[in-house]
Amino acid sequence: MISYKNTSSIIIFCPPRKVTGGPEALHQLSNKLYELNYENVFMHYVPQRSNAKAKNYEVYKTREIRSFEDHPNNILIIPESMTHLIKKYPRSQKIIWWLSVDFYKILMDYRIRKQSFYTKLFYQQKDREYYFEPLPNVFQWAQSFRSGLYLKDHGIPESRIDYVCDYINPLFLESKQPVSKDLNNKTILYNPKKGKKEIAALIQASPELEWIPIRNMNAIQIKELMAKSLLYVDFGENPGRDKMLRESVSQDCCIISGKNGSSAYYEDLMIPEEYKFDFKEDLIPEIINKIKSVLENYPQHIPYFKVYKEMVLREETLFERKLQEIFRK
Repeated sequence: MISYKNTSSIIIFCPPRKVTGGPEALHQLSNKLYELNYENVFMHYVPQRSNAKAKNYEVYKTREIRSFEDHPNNILIIPESMTHLIKKYPRSQKIIWWLSVDFYKILMDYRIRKQSFYTKLFYQQKDREYYFEPLPNVFQWAQSFRSGLYLKDHGIPESRIDYVCDYINPLFLESKQPVSKDLNNKTILYNPKKGKKEIAALIQASPELEWIPIRNMNAIQIKELMAKSLLYVDFGENPGRDKMLRESVSQDCCIISGKNGSSAYYEDLMIPEEYKFDFKEDLIPEIINKIKSVLENYPQHIPYFKVYKEMVLREETLFERKLQEIFRK
């Protein structure tokens, strides 16, 4: 169990200038801890850069720290992409936040491969990596149900795992008015960075449909677009609970998804199985028929997304409660 004291510093490790779901979750964590009156909370960017905090995250309260002492009172929160730093701070308490489980081995293997010949003369990178050893001052946060399964499959006992999920940008929750849809809007939203092959195949097979990529937009623009649209399609890898899926349902979009990563688990993507497809070329006509059915009969489909929306709307409250439970004053 984490030992939090009034003298403790909570130091959140984060890559600089990145605008993706993981770094946003890390900045949200800082902001929420300040809202809950934890004072000694800092962002530590690795590698260090000037203007390390992306402009998109100016809405979140943070303070940067460039160096700190390795001390038992410190609590270091380290994303799974930086587990090679775990053994660098043997005295500090450490929490690994598994925001994207697939990146762990990819990045670990990359660091070992790129190690230079001269560096190998002094140490082996593989000896500094974290391999789920039962270290007494290392704890685990799972951002998704799938992350929890991954940790248990690697020998981490349930007692060492906390389920800590981030939440969508508060801008998506600000309006108290119900979303009003234009049922004549037959556009289909998608994230062009995800499931590229699958989406390209669907677009090619449906020239009569209008597909709109969500790119180069801030949160307000994405919210406005989703609020007007009926459907969001996602066939990405989804190594954790995906932000855009949650944002879309908050704006009453129906969802059609693949079964990759966390999307395969109802606990992470609480939509009926009939809206999830294990993508194969021979299923393309069936997927397009489902898309057309949603666009033509939106009022009949949207009630099936109520459970998922309610879960998304509760995430911030659950996040607050979990942090107060972990960092007991």
